[in-house]
Amino acid sequence: MKTLFIDTSSFSLTVSLIIDDKVYRRDIESINEHSKYALTELNALLKDLNVNLKEIDKIMVINGPGSFTGLRIGVTIAKTIGWSLNKNVIPISSLKAYALSNKDYDYYIPMIDARRDCVYGAIYDRNYNCIFEDQYVSIDKLKGECNKLNGNKLLISSLNIDDNTIKPHLDILSIYNYYKDNKGVNAHKLIPNYLKKVEAEEKRECNND
Repeated sequence: MKTLFIDTSSFSLTVSLIIDDKVYRRDIESINEHSKYALTELNALLKDLNVNLKEIDKIMVINGPGSFTGLRIGVTIAKTIGWSLNKNVIPISSLKAYALSNKDYDYYIPMIDARRDCVYGAIYDRNYNCIFEDQYVSIDKLKGECNKLNGNKLLISSLNIDDNTIKPHLDILSIYNYYKDNKGVNAHKLIPNYLKKVEAEEKRECNND
């Protein structure tokens, strides 16, 4: 079984192949240049492992929330490969991926900076069930939701929220094991999950009101 995993939702670019439960990955800090490096890194990974793209059995992709431009790149690559191989694509929430990459807590609170004192955030319990849906939310509101929880809590964010905050990372094998039996969606139906409209769209809507 060969599974392709793609994440272009943040400053880091990750492409990975999971082959028989062993992870082979390439990570680079390409920031705003994912479009320049994504296919190059994918092709290099396939070449290093002597794997032909046609041998891919499953495709997983982080489809948001995250960088607007980054998400489009990863989703477009996954859609194209899925369409060419006639395979479904498994979309994965970036927030849930960060939660799945940690263990031994009662609650996981992943957050992505959305600026203006807001984040893309969610709350997951110890079994990774979502109890506060992925959403664009103020930091204060999310903190309020966290204060209602009884148990050990882990905040996952690049923001310095408090002393119990760790930086996001991806445990690809844990993510893979969670989603490996997911049937995914038709490649044509795969879309980025932005959660929030781009600033230009918001301004245009305000001007039309």
